[in-house]
Amino acid sequence: MAHLADQCADNWRQKDSGIWELAQEQHYTMSKISCWQALARAVELADAGQLPTTCRDRWSRERDRIEAWITEHCWSESLGAYSFYPGSDRLDASLALAVRFGFDGRDRLRRTVEAIDRELGCGAYHYRYSGADKEEGCFLACTFWMVEAKILLDQPEAASRAFTEAIDGLAPTAGIYPEMIDPVSGRYLGNMPQGLTHLAIIQALMSLQAGRG
Repeated sequence: MAHLADQCADNWRQKDSGIWELAQEQHYTMSKISCWQALARAVELADAGQLPTTCRDRWSRERDRIEAWITEHCWSESLGAYSFYPGSDRLDASLALAVRFGFDGRDRLRRTVEAIDRELGCGAYHYRYSGADKEEGCFLACTFWMVEAKILLDQPEAASRAFTEAIDGLAPTAGIYPEMIDPVSGRYLGNMPQGLTHLAIIQALMSLQAGRG
């Protein structure tokens, strides 16, 4: 794990294909946040005596540099949200995960979640990123990541309503859900079953239960 943290510290400045494994390499905001998350957790593990502390200070410095880079380059005032990548006018629904990761101040994350709902939402569901509606259905994991984000942003009623609407819109099955859904017809699309969808539903439900407790 320390070796992986070192790799993250070495390579976070590079472009990549992002969480969605896209053909065009960019400095995807979610990739940078994921690198921040990896180094933040590595520092915590080192401080808890669960990782060697040899590179702890370097991990901390690179974590802070990533945060500063994201703050400078990835926030879009015109969007009122973190953009897909610097200079882009597009949104990425996976940025809802940044709330779980504990990145940034809550105001920018709240505004980003609101923008995702507004621009990528279709009925109860969400497209992965701007323009995806021309290519595919809504990606179910994104919708349940949004539920979790709303709980963590102290919006329990909105989160509960979003969860209920999303679950109610899924065709009755034996608890097996797909990768995507056509938000108009309700037809299942993509891989079936999709483990990521199930994990996102479970995480959202656990967050809802914790919020009620």
